[in-house]
Amino acid sequence: MINWYPDNMLDYIEGKLVQKTPTTAVIDNNGLGYSLRISVSTSGLLPSEGQQVKLKTYLHVREDILQLYGFAEDGERDLFLALISISGVGPKLAQTILSGLSPDRFVAAIQNNDQATLNNISGVGKKTAERLLVEMRDKIKSIASAAAADGLSAPPFAATAAENEALMALLSLGYSRQKAENAIRKAQHSGSIASTEELVKKALQVI
Repeated sequence: MINWYPDNMLDYIEGKLVQKTPTTAVIDNNGLGYSLRISVSTSGLLPSEGQQVKLKTYLHVREDILQLYGFAEDGERDLFLALISISGVGPKLAQTILSGLSPDRFVAAIQNNDQATLNNISGVGKKTAERLLVEMRDKIKSIASAAAADGLSAPPFAATAAENEALMALLSLGYSRQKAENAIRKAQHSGSIASTEELVKKALQVI
């Protein structure tokens, strides 16, 4: 199934996952194979090839090309759209940023004014990192406010490295992202936990 925004922007695509790599996915929808560019984060959340999948999408239109981008979650697409609204950041760099850091870690870097982490991303120089820190801060707040207005009361999951690794571990065990994030929050509320192993163990006790 394909759903279109009123302005003809492709909202999502649903079909059989024919092929996936860390940066691309091919989805069969009614006999047509749609090639999407994806982040490493989205790739890690995809099912096995041959299974049904649904991805949120963004259709980038240029004079000489149409390129479809796919996202496992609304939050990642929101960050992607916020990124490409910044001067000097196009879809390719935005995808590179969200591949270099998971959405959670990217939000954490912005909130913590962590320029060093941003500079570690391929293609992000000092000036771009400085611009991201200045311009993305308010955009992230706007995304969080919009999510709250839609009934998503939980704040953005701004993960440390250990929390992000714990999240990936829980997702690999089959837990939904919402359950995994909530469990990690509860685990951290019980006291500061530094290691990934401790965090996963505590989260499994409260999930």
